[in-house]
This record gives sequence, structure tokens and C-alpha cells, in this order.
Amino acid sequence: MIITKSKRSALALMGLMLMLALVVAACGGDDPAPTSAPAAAVAVPRSTPLPTPTSIPPKPTPVPKPVLIFSDLNWDSAQIQNGIARYILEEGYGYETDAVFGGTLPLMQALMDGDTNITMEIWLPNQQAAYDTAIAAGTITAIGNSLEDNWQSGFIIPQYTADANPGLLKVGDLKKPEYSSLFVTPDSKGKARNLGCIPGWECEVVNEKKILAYGLEDSVMVVNPGSGEALAAEVRAAFTKKEDILFYYWGPTTLSNDLVKDLGGYVKLEEPAYSVECWAADTGCAYPTAEVLIVVRSELVASAPDAVAFLKNWDFNAGNQLAIEGHIADSGAEYDEAAVWFVNNTEEWKSWVAAGVADKVLAASK
Repeated sequence: MIITKSKRSALALMGLMLMLALVVAACGGDDPAPTSAPAAAVAVPRSTPLPTPTSIPPKPTPVPKPVLIFSDLNWDSAQIQNGIARYILEEGYGYETDAVFGGTLPLMQALMDGDTNITMEIWLPNQQAAYDTAIAAGTITAIGNSLEDNWQSGFIIPQYTADANPGLLKVGDLKKPEYSSLFVTPDSKGKARNLGCIPGWECEVVNEKKILAYGLEDSVMVVNPGSGEALAAEVRAAFTKKEDILFYYWGPTTLSNDLVKDLGGYVKLEEPAYSVECWAADTGCAYPTAEVLIVVRSELVASAPDAVAFLKNWDFNAGNQLAIEGHIADSGAEYDEAAVWFVNNTEEWKSWVAAGVADKVLAASK
């Protein structure tokens, strides 16, 4: 076939157009297909901001109050004070209380061992050694005074006996037969019968030491009175009959008060003046003016602070003691009943307690 000039031009033009088409197609493949633009975030207006989460701690479990266990010492002033303190602590402060009965020596050990946790009467220096040991160990804490500092102890004879025997002035005079014979009884083996301290009290040990220190073991026989009630009854009976009697006693108490008011009075036999050195050596000297303390187990200071604060304010004077002992003697009331009488018939205890406590106590006593 013969290709003319015009046909060659047409073919060249067609080829050029084909090449342009291929170039356009290739360039279009490099341009990716458009995609939808992401939607803009829409802010949601909020009138009140959300609270920041916080951790709310659980309510603490209340710590139960300890049971207050009193040393129920076997004499009037201690049991009277226990009765009053327990009543106020139960009705005014909401404590449960209890008591362990006994004498000075076993109950001092009970306090040291934690079997009791409150003792209303620790007598110093009678109990000095045990007290000092427990204080040094940190097991007990003294929180205040229990009784006034005018409580005295000693060897006593009736005033009528002293009047009839003016030479009998000192404990040492009992070495003389003319004086020791005044107090001989069928059961005293020819010696002066000395009605002694209550069994289990510290003074029982102290008085035995005194007899030895004064060289009276051949002249004086110490007789166990059995109990405080038996001692008081025998003394009262002897004074009523005007009989000679030698005995250990302490005061002020209802008995010592009655002996002065109604039964002619009494005389305390003289002893050498008290000194720390003498007492530590052999107790061969006079009883000192007693310091009577309220003592608690040391853990109560933290576990029962309101009870401890109340006992720190305690101020049980001789007037209170004689008044409540008189009520017991007249009415035959038990110690817990006497406590109710005390809160209804005296005022000063209201200053010992926290605000609002007196109202609770009085409401319970009606």
C-alpha cells in the first residue's frame, strides 16, 4: 500500500493525540480520590462542673469503754468512796464498773497485776515499798489525794485508863509490869493484849515490826481482831463498860469521833518522832501523817480520760466521811444505797464532774 503525504499527516496527528491521552490518564492516577473531612467536635455547654471524685473514709468504729474495776478494800472509808465513785461513773459517764474485795496486801498486788484498775486509797508510807516498785515500772499512776492529810494511826488507850495511870505515856512504858498488867486477858498468856490491825492490811506487818523494834515481844501480845467491824465493836463495848483496853486504831472515823463525843475520849501513846530513816530501818517510830492517794492503772489515763479527770477532782474530806458513816449507822444502808444518799444530800461532788454529768446522776437517783 502506498501512503500519501496527507495520510502520513493524519496518522501523525492521531498518534500525537493518543500520547496526550495516555499522559493525562497517568497524571490523573497520581491524584487520590478526595475523602470526607472529619467533622469538627461540638462543645457541649455545661452549667455546673462535675465534682472531682474524692475518697470518703469510712467512719471509725467507736472504741468501747473499759470496765472500771475497783479495789474493794475492806474498811469503811474505802468502800464508801468506791460506792460513790462507781455510782457517778455508771450513771453520769456511762461506764460499767466492778469490784474485787480484799485486804491491802492482796489488792495492791491485784492492782499491780492488772486484775483491778482503780484503788481509791493507797496509804503511804504504809504501802511505800510496793507503791514505789509499781511507779518505777510504770504500771500505776497516782492521780490525786483521796482523804485529807490529818488521818492518824497509833496505839490507843481510853482516857479514863490514862487518867488512872499518869505514868503510862509512851508505848515503851508497856515494858513495865504495872502497866502491861492492865491489859492482860485470859487469852493473852500473861502479856498485855494489844488488839491489832485488820488481817491483810499493811499495818498488820508494820505493827509486828514495831513490837520488835520497841523490845515489847515479852510484854505485849498482838491479837488478831478478825475484822474492822469486830475491832470497832470490841472497842466500843470496852469503853462503854469502862474497861482497860489497848488497841491499834486510826482516824478520823465514826468510831474515833464517837469515842471523843460520847465515851470519854482516848489517848494515843507516844512514840519516837517519825523519820524516813527510822521507818526504813525497823518502823520503830510513830506513824507519819498519812498520805492517802487515788491510784489507777496507767493505761486508763488514755482509755478512760473522762473518768481519770473526774477522780483528779475528787476531794473527800473528813466531814463527808463522818456524815455518810453517820447515815449508814443510823439507817443501816448498804454502801451503794449510801452513795445515792450522798449525791442527793451534798453539793461539793458536783464540782468534781464534767458539765452535764450531775444532772444525769441526780436524774438516776430519783
